[in-house]
Amino acid sequence: MSAPKARQIGDPKAPVVIVEYSDFQCPSCASVDPTIHQFLDIYKGKIRLIYKYYPLTKIHKHAMESAHAAECAATQDHFWPYHDRLFQTQLSWAPLADATTSFMAIAQEVKLDMPKFQACYADPTRVKPIEQDALEAQAHQVTGTPTFFIGDERLVGQVVVTDGARSIEKALRR
Repeated sequence: MSAPKARQIGDPKAPVVIVEYSDFQCPSCASVDPTIHQFLDIYKGKIRLIYKYYPLTKIHKHAMESAHAAECAATQDHFWPYHDRLFQTQLSWAPLADATTSFMAIAQEVKLDMPKFQACYADPTRVKPIEQDALEAQAHQVTGTPTFFIGDERLVGQVVVTDGARSIEKALRR
């Protein structure tokens, strides 16, 4: 379960790797994000987080577009600031008929090269990594978001808030 460096955060040599399958339009994904940031602070040097796209396109109309925008931010090494702003502003762009303006505004906010971002966002081939992550998720029987793999444990949904630290501690003891 690897991913480009742009979608990894934490110590590259950390003993514990957390893999998150997520959808930027998923309310539960947005609500657990602050907890994941806390884990990264608390377990600094001990964990590495790998973000994997799993857009639930049947229930979230902007799932693929938001992932596409984030992938374009990743090409400029700004995945994490863009990721954070997508979740922080989710309630404002999720109900829109067309969220493109919101995605462009976030790109400006995190100081992306706008012509490069716009060209990437207009390029349908840029969804390939998203589709690859989704296929990988299905191969791992991921059926909902967020789904986390911490060591050999699978945590689905809000349970990461209550059980995430225990799973990290358990993985660190191995």
